[in-house]
Amino acid sequence: MKLTHLRDIIAAAELGSLRAAARHLGIAQPSITRSIREVEQELGVPLFERHQQGVRLTAMGDAFLKRAVAVQSELRRAREEIDQLGGQLVGEVSVAMSGVSSLALMPKAVRTFRAKYPAAQLKITEAFFHAVEAQVLNGQIDFCVGPFREVTNEGRLIVEKLFDHEWVVISRKGHPLAQCRTLAELVDAEWVRPALAERANEAYIARPFLDEGLMRPNVVMNTTSATTTLVAVANSDLLTILPRSMLSPPIDSALFSVLDIAEKMQGTQICLIRRTGMPLTPLAEYFADMIKRTALAINPVAP
Repeated sequence: MKLTHLRDIIAAAELGSLRAAARHLGIAQPSITRSIREVEQELGVPLFERHQQGVRLTAMGDAFLKRAVAVQSELRRAREEIDQLGGQLVGEVSVAMSGVSSLALMPKAVRTFRAKYPAAQLKITEAFFHAVEAQVLNGQIDFCVGPFREVTNEGRLIVEKLFDHEWVVISRKGHPLAQCRTLAELVDAEWVRPALAERANEAYIARPFLDEGLMRPNVVMNTTSATTTLVAVANSDLLTILPRSMLSPPIDSALFSVLDIAEKMQGTQICLIRRTGMPLTPLAEYFADMIKRTALAINPVAP
């Protein structure tokens, strides 16, 4: 089996068509058809089902694809690591970060990384770990930064805690409730809830109220990003609960007030997650180190 076999199968699976895969790779369609047939004959099982719109993976093909993608990722990283160790400061660093983690950690880390490695490519995906777990494990993504509470692949992941997010109630500057000091005083307020947490923490705005025996807050708006949430809060009487670190550059903190609420809200652990048993390339290791240094500046007592 050759590397071109893996390349052809991955392209066909991703594009769902042999014609599209051949066009994407710049080869003739009979060549990619022959390539896939050779692998199927070697394995003794069909990898694709043919249909009118193109091709789809069989169960065997899906299992093979996962291994093929991992092999392709490792070979790319092997080439990049050799180049980097030889003094060629090029290659790609692929990272997934939650939205809040990006705002808190990415600007300084990217600025430092770009100054040292101007020819390198940074690929940053906004996502929680559960959405990119497979890509972290197969090597498509070097590491992920964000909330992490459960180990779904124990032994296959290294999880490093960076810091705890301090959650606070945020309003616009001059909000009539900005001087409130307890959650009980906020039961009649209207709230905007961003989708900032993983599945287990979807009700994080309600939990502080329920823990105090209060009614569930009135959430009248849902968003999919922290920045959209802050725009809504800055231009209305809606309240929200976000990490305090959100109110740092490039966000203009002068537009907002942090309510001095007596009740303490449970924080969120922000972690750096990567695979065990496979070192990062020198460039990826450097970017991870810049993320850790930035996190240490946010919380000097973080391990």
